[in-house]
Amino acid sequence: MSTAFRMPDIGEGIAEVEILEWHVGVGEQIRADQIVATIETAKAVVEMPTPLTGTVVSLGAEAGDRLPVGEVLITVEGIPGGADPSPAPPAAVVDQDLPSRTRPAAVRPKAAPAVRRFAVEHGVELQGLLGSGPGGRITREDVLEAVGSNGGAPKTAGDRGRTPGPPASTRDHGPGPDGADQHVPLRGLRREIAKAMVESWRSVPHIIDYRDVDAARLVEARAALRDAWPEHAAALTFVPLFVKVAATALRRHPLMNASFDAEAAEYVLHRRVHIGVATATADGLLVPVVHDADRKSILELALEIAELVELARTRKATLEQLRGGTYTVNNFGAIGASMGTPIIRTPEVGITGFGRIADRVVARGGLPVVRPMLTLSSVGDHRLHDGDTLGEFTSTLVRLLEAPYELLAELA
Repeated sequence: MSTAFRMPDIGEGIAEVEILEWHVGVGEQIRADQIVATIETAKAVVEMPTPLTGTVVSLGAEAGDRLPVGEVLITVEGIPGGADPSPAPPAAVVDQDLPSRTRPAAVRPKAAPAVRRFAVEHGVELQGLLGSGPGGRITREDVLEAVGSNGGAPKTAGDRGRTPGPPASTRDHGPGPDGADQHVPLRGLRREIAKAMVESWRSVPHIIDYRDVDAARLVEARAALRDAWPEHAAALTFVPLFVKVAATALRRHPLMNASFDAEAAEYVLHRRVHIGVATATADGLLVPVVHDADRKSILELALEIAELVELARTRKATLEQLRGGTYTVNNFGAIGASMGTPIIRTPEVGITGFGRIADRVVARGGLPVVRPMLTLSSVGDHRLHDGDTLGEFTSTLVRLLEAPYELLAELA
């Protein structure tokens, strides 16, 4: 008897997922809890197991397709009594003339989730592809080489030394030999970011308060923290200080630590402060969340943020680590920008962007002096905030940035 396993809702009411890669095929035998596919949600890359044991009868979608939650992911012909299927036959013997790096077909290729997604977008099968990375790991460059040398087909050990063929079509995602324009569909995270940003810009009336901040004492504070904990100097960037300042200001201005529900015509004031940290990844922007940021010391924040950022950049962050934020900070200085205009992440009602700290000539006591200056962009949802409420919150941010030792009076 065949049994269908339907795509479950794996968090936050996600409506659909994208199939990045199948790890099983029709006719293969699987066991309960075996990983059968790698999927991508709006936020995370997830390896999907099933509770089924038996022989795969059908797959619910092709790699690269989107599958709604509740639709059939995989159908399996079960084994009477629920016994495990017989062991899979051994992998085929590899031709001795092939390079030793060639892997048996039954072994899952080594590749990061971002590389797997990149391969799906370019129509490249990773199975049998030679990896040039550490331990034979397949890299983005390996995928591009396969596209360029085989006209979109994967390059395996047997392809070495062949004459490169023409691109598969003018819509090939890789650069063609004739310099043709590329047509690249929005997929996965990039598509979700596009939808979210358009919806936020369309539905939320943004008001923005730009301020210049004298960051001299902030620079001193970070230097003092690095001197106190030299073993954690790499984690003690300005970001944990920005998060601590924002968390403290949010506790003093609870109207900024809120969510707006347009359908219910209400807003929710959150008791707890969960701050998202905008993080650039190869696939787009992800926002891991520091929960209860106001209750943590700067060192605790530094270590947690460093871990979250690394998980986000490698697409290993869990849904729990990527959801539940009540406010967001964005460090424009990390990309060398002096200032920017961040967009609110609905249903949050505010976001702050911090620019690059750089020496500037400013007036002090009627005289020109050189000071390390920072420009911040404090943004509010005009449906809830007016200039006065946003201005008061922004003034608190400025005061704490210019006198960071005031944070010593805060909890933890």
